[in-house]
Amino acid sequence: MPAQERARAIGLQQADALTRRLGREARAARRMAGLSQAHLARATGISRQWICRFELGRVRRVDLRRTTILLAHLGLKLVTTVYPTGDPIRDAGQVRLLERFNQRLPPAWRRSVEAVMPQPGDLRAWDELLRGPVSIGVEAETRPTDLQALGRAMAAKQRDSGVDRMILVLSASAANRELVNRHIGLLRQTFPLDTRATLASLASGRDPGANGLVLI
Repeated sequence: MPAQERARAIGLQQADALTRRLGREARAARRMAGLSQAHLARATGISRQWICRFELGRVRRVDLRRTTILLAHLGLKLVTTVYPTGDPIRDAGQVRLLERFNQRLPPAWRRSVEAVMPQPGDLRAWDELLRGPVSIGVEAETRPTDLQALGRAMAAKQRDSGVDRMILVLSASAANRELVNRHIGLLRQTFPLDTRATLASLASGRDPGANGLVLI
């Protein structure tokens, strides 16, 4: 299953599970308060039929405003947050950036796009995975904002995917060059190889011997 379809399927599963949980908690709170669905409907202005479906987890599209109003009448407050579990979809700029990078690669490197982590349910994926003398995870970024956080995320992917090397490919814009220059000391701790050394090794079909940072 392609990465985008897999992400959609997992998102739908999460939505269904959240809907059922909210319904169970609302029903428990209503019963504890000694309220009927009809009484709650009159108090909130929400139809009893909708409340019934909501409590059973059968509402296909949960209206956030209606849900929070219902919960507030039951003395409940809905609190939400989000956690990073996977990678966002790539934009057209990232696709073009990877195309420029791939033009520098010989056929000896076998390429896989959106190579997911081996752990079931892990949505993270390398933008590209190169296989040759060694395995290399590749990330492409057109407008990075936090290179240190990006490096940490890539290191976690390297650990969890078991690849031998990783390469960060950045668009060679003036803003990105300035950003790299400001953080070059820390970046070299994670990515010892510069653009020329990294591309030269890849072009010859050799193991780069270390992680690389490529501006292209």
